[in-house]
Amino acid sequence: MRLRRPWVLTVLIASLLTCIVGQERAHEKLFTISIAPPTSAKDVQVRYALTGEFGLISSSTTATDDGGALVIRTVVESKPATTFKAIAYAPGCQFVVMSVGDLSSSNRHGQFECQKLPTTLLQGRVPTSSLTGKDLQVEALYVCDWAAHFFGIQDGAISPFSLGKVTVATDGLFAFELPDFAGDPLWSTYSNDATLIFYLVDAGNGQRIGTLTPSASLSHGSRLKVASSYDGEIQFTVQQ
Repeated sequence: MRLRRPWVLTVLIASLLTCIVGQERAHEKLFTISIAPPTSAKDVQVRYALTGEFGLISSSTTATDDGGALVIRTVVESKPATTFKAIAYAPGCQFVVMSVGDLSSSNRHGQFECQKLPTTLLQGRVPTSSLTGKDLQVEALYVCDWAAHFFGIQDGAISPFSLGKVTVATDGLFAFELPDFAGDPLWSTYSNDATLIFYLVDAGNGQRIGTLTPSASLSHGSRLKVASSYDGEIQFTVQQ
């Protein structure tokens, strides 16, 4: 019996802690997004919006990794949210959207399961003569213009999704294997309103040197329109 008492006490303490954590989560009114393997929770980017007595707020990925899940707090200024919408993305995957019209009757749970998209090659070139000796990278971001409509936001921008970085060769050439976002099932209803923005980055310190402006038929100011294919080599200029 003496050998069993510490074990029994350990089980009781663990059960009590589980109960306390469960009560805390219920009180905090959390929304949990389970991440299906093999995707890691740390690779999933989330943009979400809440409405309630506080009005409407949107946020970037402030969710926390909780053992294969993303946990989002749905209380603002001590006031519980009544609705929840989210857009989730992981590199190379289709977008996943979630919409809950009444959190009070919801199980407060969603799931992200990666459905791979085919890729499309984008080749570009940047002038590097003034940057000799630097290790350079190009960073690509997906500007989610359609998020404002999905979230019901009249004014304000949503943080873009990161598509990663690639190395720039000494002659200024770089290449991205981008997801074919035009092949996403959401393209016809939501996600066709999107652009890409590129930054030139000093790989030595991680600092952005400037914005890359494309010279192409698909250019949209300093951005590039999302397309199913990008023909030829796109010339970019650097705006510091």
